[in-house]
Amino acid sequence: MDIEAKNSVNIDHSKASGNAFDVKTLIDVISSRDEEIKKLKNELSDATAKINWFTQQIKLRKSKEFGRSSEQSEVIQFDLLPETLEEEVEEPEAAEEIISSPTKKTKSKGRRIDTSKLLRERVVHDIAEEAKCCKGCQTELVKIGEEVSEQLELIPGVIKVVEHVRIKYACRPCEKITTAQKPAAPVPKCLAGASLLTEVILGKYERHIPMYRQSKILLSQGIDIPDNTLVNWALSVYEVMTPIEKVFWEQPKITRVMQADDTGVKMLQTNKKGFMWCYRGCDPGNTYVLFAYNDSRASRVPLEHLKDFNEGILQTDGYSGFNELRLNPKIIGVGCFAHCRRKFVDVIKVSGTTTGKAHEALKIIGQLYAIEKAAATLSHAERYALRQKEAKPIIESFHNWLKISAEKVGTKSKLSQAINYALNQWKYLSAYVDHGEVEIDNNWVENEIRPFALGRKNWMFVGNKRGADAAALFYSLIQTCKLNKIEPRKYFNYVLNHVHEMRLGTMNPKDLLPQTIDKTKL
Repeated sequence: MDIEAKNSVNIDHSKASGNAFDVKTLIDVISSRDEEIKKLKNELSDATAKINWFTQQIKLRKSKEFGRSSEQSEVIQFDLLPETLEEEVEEPEAAEEIISSPTKKTKSKGRRIDTSKLLRERVVHDIAEEAKCCKGCQTELVKIGEEVSEQLELIPGVIKVVEHVRIKYACRPCEKITTAQKPAAPVPKCLAGASLLTEVILGKYERHIPMYRQSKILLSQGIDIPDNTLVNWALSVYEVMTPIEKVFWEQPKITRVMQADDTGVKMLQTNKKGFMWCYRGCDPGNTYVLFAYNDSRASRVPLEHLKDFNEGILQTDGYSGFNELRLNPKIIGVGCFAHCRRKFVDVIKVSGTTTGKAHEALKIIGQLYAIEKAAATLSHAERYALRQKEAKPIIESFHNWLKISAEKVGTKSKLSQAINYALNQWKYLSAYVDHGEVEIDNNWVENEIRPFALGRKNWMFVGNKRGADAAALFYSLIQTCKLNKIEPRKYFNYVLNHVHEMRLGTMNPKDLLPQTIDKTKL
């Protein structure tokens, strides 16, 4: 082979070697680009998920703020995003059409107001004496009857001073003085009597009027009582009623069915969020509400509150703080279908759809609630039998539906969260069908928390731990009075006029609990 041929061969090998190097480099570049594209896709997916989550939260927030509070799917509003509202504003033709063709409404007579138990003042309107003769024949007119109509008037609260005059007698030979006794005051050395103290407490804890506003109302009625004085009066009432609080907390020991929940409240003194825990005894003949303040939401709190609740049924939502109580073999844990339903309602609110799995879930849950409505007047045994016959098959079918649906929906969607909540809580959600004495949800205790939540919007915070404890007792007594069909004003008036007997030990505090008090004495 000549030199030129050899060079030619070397060149060819060199080209081959170079091509191999270029291909390898190209493969590495492509692989690197693929990894980069994959990374960008993952970042885009995460960003999209976050955008969807924030969009859902905005929709849900607007639904809660502007939409109807009902959780029934037929009344859920989907048009709550800003752009939808703007589109509605840009349609004046529709508005004009509505205004130009009003619908004719039938005049309603309204509900008749019962005035038979009210105080009455009779005001007689007579014609003038000179008009009691007929203008035509001058014959004297004869009374043939009366025409009576009613009108309601309000007399503002009247504050009066009761002067307790104690007559003194003296024995001159013995040089001794005897003075008549007066009734013991509800709060020692306090100017306010039982009725005024009752109004202050009910004003704050039933009608949700802050103390500074009560002070202004009293000023308009002619007496200047500073708001801090009203606060001190309320705290003093709490102090004299602590024996009632102590025996109140003995009730969980004798309770079979209990519902529990909690809500937040701001503590002004520490500028931190605290929690008002609420427990509702559901046994027939012993229905009551117990509020308790604590600065923590940890599981140790309900464990401490219900340390005497050693055996029974505890119904709660899915909050993990109740899990330790549920693990007690003598306590049967029951869940809340209202919370389960609420999760699917939120899916509909954020998606704006009129069909889909969330609607299917609500339809199934609606069937369970229809059975509960039919069972409302039944005994516990009859309700258990009806649930076993009609609700249990629906429960089993719904469980299968949830498991199948969980495999088909995305893991990060609002719908998957609702489904997973139901599956994770299923042991407790389905337990109610095996116990006729429990409800399908824990709405009873939620309803007892609502007055506290409403008051919180007005007075916004509690001053300190002592004030929170006082609020807990007063809310407990007021709500328990209402459960037992007792007028709170009558109850507090009676109790405050008998607390001195409790102090002396001549009256048992248990006899002053709203659920045990003799109603004929109020």
